[in-house]
Amino acid sequence: MRGSERKRANHKEIESHKRRGHWLAALIVALCIIGGSSATASHEERRIARLKQGVFLFAIPELRDPNFLHTVVLLINYEKGGATGLIINRPTEISLDQALPNVEGIEGLSLPLFFGGPVNRNLLLGLLSSKKPLLAAQKVFDHIYFTRNMETLIDALRTFNPDKEVRVYAGYAGWAPGQLEREVNRGDWIISNADPEVIFSKDPSQIWPEIFKIQEQIEIHEPPFDRTPHRKENSRHQRA
Repeated sequence: MRGSERKRANHKEIESHKRRGHWLAALIVALCIIGGSSATASHEERRIARLKQGVFLFAIPELRDPNFLHTVVLLINYEKGGATGLIINRPTEISLDQALPNVEGIEGLSLPLFFGGPVNRNLLLGLLSSKKPLLAAQKVFDHIYFTRNMETLIDALRTFNPDKEVRVYAGYAGWAPGQLEREVNRGDWIISNADPEVIFSKDPSQIWPEIFKIQEQIEIHEPPFDRTPHRKENSRHQRA
């Protein structure tokens, strides 16, 4: 590698660490706020106000629903009619060339298919990183796009850097109107601004543990109010 190329690579790595540090700092602040606040009406309203498209939902350790145990969810849509999201930290043992057999141009692509959620697990969905708008794709935040269009997804696998710019998911998470708000008020989720580099993390299995390891180190405790045990509700995000 030439000196100029090495210098650019080092600069990119430094900037990446800086962005990662800023994101972690913001999440630590969110953890501190949750740990030191009481369950007042105004606090609940502030929690709900943070719900929007393009945020992460971190499942708290006490959330034992197997569908969402130790998960990080990116909210794709959030509106009065409900919410949808993708679990970003559950790679499966199925490779993309197995999930998309006989597709020209991706033969031998061993990157994993991710479990996106318990709703419609036979549906393949994608998150793409692109500096330009994409056809048949919805901008979620920054340069992250969501698509359910197979032509767009396959084209991205062929032409993008699949390891750093494409994630493919089976299924998604969905919430009925008012359900996610109730779960947030109950304290089931910690809300954080999303980060593109976290979505394309080289080690997705460490995203959730990293955050709660920080929480333990700074000795943050849950709010001093009764937490209703997480109950399964008859909603979209509980169906396979």
